[in-house]
Amino acid sequence: MAAVTSPVTACGDLKGVSLGKLFDTQFPTREYVLEPWFRTGESCLIWAGSGVGKTMLTLSLALAIAGGGKVWEWTAPKPRKVLIVDGEMNLMDLQDRLRMLLGNGAVDRVDRAAAGRNLEVIARQAQDPESEFFDITLQDHQLALLERCRKDKVEVLIIDNLSTVADGLADENDSTAFRTVQTFLLRMKAAGITTILVHHARKDGQEPRGSTALNTTFEVILGLKKPAVSTPGKASFVAAFSKFRAKGDGTIAPKTWSLEDTGWKVEDDQEDSLVQTLKAFQSLNFVSQQEVADALGVNKGTVSRRAQLIVARGLATEDGLKGYLGEARGLRDRQAAGHSLDLDDTGPDDNSDF
Repeated sequence: MAAVTSPVTACGDLKGVSLGKLFDTQFPTREYVLEPWFRTGESCLIWAGSGVGKTMLTLSLALAIAGGGKVWEWTAPKPRKVLIVDGEMNLMDLQDRLRMLLGNGAVDRVDRAAAGRNLEVIARQAQDPESEFFDITLQDHQLALLERCRKDKVEVLIIDNLSTVADGLADENDSTAFRTVQTFLLRMKAAGITTILVHHARKDGQEPRGSTALNTTFEVILGLKKPAVSTPGKASFVAAFSKFRAKGDGTIAPKTWSLEDTGWKVEDDQEDSLVQTLKAFQSLNFVSQQEVADALGVNKGTVSRRAQLIVARGLATEDGLKGYLGEARGLRDRQAAGHSLDLDDTGPDDNSDF
């Protein structure tokens, strides 16, 4: 009688670690790919509508990472090997954009020799028409791309964009369909390869297209939305982080970016700052524009200009803003006198700031 052999158990080679060994393990310090918001081994989603500027920003980041450079206040501490898998653009267009970004100062402090060695592009439009391009929903394609990254010692993989390298993704709104993409991202993460995935926004431009199930995979999610006023034909957007796990700082606050002849111009997001300022007035915690300014960490002149814009955009009236300050003064006076608070008694107006 033939011996009965046990079937190979699926996932039988997966590794485990005891609590004791976990506590004894000395992990290396996680380095920054882009300081202060993106670290080695993490994955990032950059999403935006068509024509907003997501490819321009992504190429800027790629150049900075490959050459140890800087994009605005975001710094790549050292050059790293970068692979861009582009499923859409012509190589000539990529050449033009990369030259322009290096030439106009959009990317600063770049070691051009290092960037020349470190940055590689695999473009769909540069392949033979009969060639099969990467489809990250297919396991054999995932493994082939992983092997390519390992062979070339790629540290950072950039996919631009999801729709052009995921032919097998039948329905972007189906969370089950997105599992193959999640598998790819997690596979790259397990291999220690830092990944940036570029994706389109929904038609309203307010969220990334497709199932929200994909969002759980990323350590960083950066959305680029059209500003209230933009220049046709020019990359311009409000960049806002909805998720990040690194330390962060003031540079991850919402900012308005526009690509000028002299590089990226980055300013405070006007819409966000106006709402923040109006809420400060409405809180009834401040009796003057100076106190509002101190609370927001800006000078009084900035608050005055924001107040004028608040009125100009119809978010509040000048009398309304004066009323908030006057009501706050009345509340503070009554608190100091130990009286009960009566919100109907607004107290004297303080017109000195207007």
